[in-house]
Amino acid sequence: MQFITIAPFLVSAQEVISPATLPQDTIPTSPDSVALAAPQGDIQTTIKYSASDSIVLEANNKIAHLYGNAKIEYGTVSLEAAYIEINYDTHVLSAAPATDSTGKEIGVPVFKDGGETFAAKKIAYNIKSKKGLISEVVTQQGEGYIHGEVVKRNEKNEFSVFHAQYTTCNLEHPHFYINAGKIKAIPNEKVLSGPFNLVIGDIPTPLGFAFGLFPTPKQNRSSGVLVPTFGESRARGFFLSNGGYYLALNDYIGTSITGDIYSLGGYKVNMNNSYFKRYAYNGNLSISYDYFKNDEADIEQSRARAAGGQMLMPPTTRSIWINWSHSPVQKPGRGRFSANVSAGSSLFNRVNMTSSSNYLTPTFTSSIAYQKTIPNSPFSFGITLRQSQQNGGATTDLTQRSPTVMSFVLPDMNFAMTQMSISEMLTSKPPTGEWYEKFTFGYNVNLNNTVVNRIDQRPNTIQVLPVNGNLSSAPIVGEADSTRAFPLNFNNLGQMWRNGKRQANHNFSIGLGNYKVARYFNLTPSINYSEIWTDERFSYTYIPEANAVRVDTTSFGRVYQYGAGASLSTNVYGTVQVKGKRIEAIRHVMRPTVSYAFSPNYGGRGFDYYQEVQIGVTDTITKNPVYGRARRYTNVPGGGLQSGLSFNVQNNVEMKVRSKSDSTANSFEKVSLIDNLGASTFYNFAADSFKLQNINLNLNTRLFKIFNFTVTSVLDPYQYNAKGRRLDKYTLPRFANASMSLGASFNPASQGASPTAPPTNLPALEDGIGMRQNLPSYVDFKIPWTLSMDFTLYYARSMTAEMSTTLTKNFGFNGSVNLTEKWKVAYNAYYDFTNNNIANASLNIHRDLHCWDMSISWIPFGFMRGYNLTINARSSLLRDLRLTRNRSGWNR
Repeated sequence: MQFITIAPFLVSAQEVISPATLPQDTIPTSPDSVALAAPQGDIQTTIKYSASDSIVLEANNKIAHLYGNAKIEYGTVSLEAAYIEINYDTHVLSAAPATDSTGKEIGVPVFKDGGETFAAKKIAYNIKSKKGLISEVVTQQGEGYIHGEVVKRNEKNEFSVFHAQYTTCNLEHPHFYINAGKIKAIPNEKVLSGPFNLVIGDIPTPLGFAFGLFPTPKQNRSSGVLVPTFGESRARGFFLSNGGYYLALNDYIGTSITGDIYSLGGYKVNMNNSYFKRYAYNGNLSISYDYFKNDEADIEQSRARAAGGQMLMPPTTRSIWINWSHSPVQKPGRGRFSANVSAGSSLFNRVNMTSSSNYLTPTFTSSIAYQKTIPNSPFSFGITLRQSQQNGGATTDLTQRSPTVMSFVLPDMNFAMTQMSISEMLTSKPPTGEWYEKFTFGYNVNLNNTVVNRIDQRPNTIQVLPVNGNLSSAPIVGEADSTRAFPLNFNNLGQMWRNGKRQANHNFSIGLGNYKVARYFNLTPSINYSEIWTDERFSYTYIPEANAVRVDTTSFGRVYQYGAGASLSTNVYGTVQVKGKRIEAIRHVMRPTVSYAFSPNYGGRGFDYYQEVQIGVTDTITKNPVYGRARRYTNVPGGGLQSGLSFNVQNNVEMKVRSKSDSTANSFEKVSLIDNLGASTFYNFAADSFKLQNINLNLNTRLFKIFNFTVTSVLDPYQYNAKGRRLDKYTLPRFANASMSLGASFNPASQGASPTAPPTNLPALEDGIGMRQNLPSYVDFKIPWTLSMDFTLYYARSMTAEMSTTLTKNFGFNGSVNLTEKWKVAYNAYYDFTNNNIANASLNIHRDLHCWDMSISWIPFGFMRGYNLTINARSSLLRDLRLTRNRSGWNR
């Protein structure tokens, strides 16, 4: 005979079923029972069950009754309820809730099988056939919840739900749901439904479809169809956007292929690939191709609207854009490969703008790099491929095509040796503290090859300077007499190479140590040397017949520069004892520095950085030649002979006060009165005039621990005549320019609070033409309010005959406020007092609707002015369940 083991149970002292209340063929258990035997059946696995009230076993009928917090475990199946019945003959587990004295149901049955959980009013489950019948059930499948009157489960663990509701709202009475007559759920795979309609707030809507498919994969990613979004755009008509297919190749790589189609013609295709390998790298590669179709009639109509500040619609164009980012995990002793690529057609980001900054950005840069530090050595190397493109200046007239100028650095190689002691390099003896052991040496060389599809006009890079006579420079002729861009294609690769520049930059880092002088002064001598090797060296020839100068380019040139100097610094401390109620003392720290710097006159003939060349004649009769100087290299060090002293002094003032937060007698805290107050200038002994340079002043401090106050100014110590010409005569220094900034940030609730990570499953908010609005994907409702303000002032004096001055004032503020726990308003504005207008402003309103989100964005000024209203389901599973209304950019 086989037996079924029953786990020990507890019997409550308040409520025990007496034998008189049971049928005569029932036998009540006693509180001290440990295990009871059950009749033999087909059940092979041990059933463990317990109850806090009582357990009654009907031996003749092979039925066990569990009362009060009943629990059963059978393999992977567990069942909890106020009442459970076990029928060993039919192999059926039945569960139901109980009613308390107030009529409220308690102990609602909860059924678990592996990772699946069901809560229902009544449950009947056959543990042999693994089929079940559940009434008034609520079960979770992935991010969604299924409500149903009757649920049947088969041996494949599939569920058929009748009179069903599917929702992502976790409330017992959901705010919205998809109402269907029947729903079939395949755990960890998908949820299928027949004809359905959407119900919002218990109000049926006509929104629905003939069938529904909701993926519920157990894995983070799975392949499936991406449902497109319907919308309308004035520029492109009605459209379906972001429809396509997502392919989860494996746990590390996922690819989505989506497209847009427009009723006025045109289309867009996107490919996005993300990859990830734990402890190694992660990245994303996206390629977009866009065909924007427009006719001349629409362009002319948009020109008429331009008077109202709207953007001009672009012409028909085809464009492509590539984004690639790759970030490795840094590991000691290993190389690091990284990439940040953003490149494509010049009009792509203007036709498909995602923000005003993206629309106005004239230059995009890309780089692919590999870097490595050789272990147990001071050496490191790297190689980088760079690309940059200029899309032309910011303009709202997209019909004016600006040339796309692209430059490539192929490659940019770097080799470096970190600074180390020369003594350690030459000998293996341990340091003895000698003065020469402080000498250090380091080296860095950078080799790059730059090619560009643009030829620069020589006068833009080569200055011809007359040295006698009053005749202006003669025109320059030769291989580049104008600036022009040429198409970027394979046929022009040779021209790009000839137009490119190749050079090697050598930098030698030489340290001479730091020494104490007269106990209180720090002396730091220095030497610097650098050198550039280049393949672009210019030579000039005067052509009498044309009265012009011809420029030729030779193959190799060498530009070097060097200098030496020393600095002497110290710290001066002063303390004033103050016997106040809270103030104990005020301390002043002054840090003066005097430095000497020397560099040669690179315009001398010994360096050969300039060439004297005839640039014309005085007149046609005497034909006396006029000479000038022209630079032989693009980058020539200038400034003439430098031999002078620089003076710099920095001040800091602090106050020592008794702490308010600590009542002990010796508790103090420091309060900064002036964070920094400084002045600096330079006096060049080698200059023939204007030896003293302008005086620079700076001040920054924090007022009342709230306001950040910064002032910078430049003082001119020289006189000016009536015509605004500077004279080599000293006078009382006057302001040449000055700037002031006063800012504050208020955020009382977040002080000391730990940051909360935003969820990553919120849908992106886009407008009717696929334009992402300036709406955050996550709103922190825990901060009651924030406010940041900034006021800036700039003053400049023009030392001309009119002696005009310029004064600009700007005020900006931004912040947010929680009107309630569910409402949040964010705002920002920027006012230009000079032009008396609001340069930039926006207002964002967010409403937490529990399982929904509502966002309103309003930009009242500028070419991006407009609004966006979006109401969307919060769950990423129903990301396409949203309502969007917008007017922005040219979409109005």
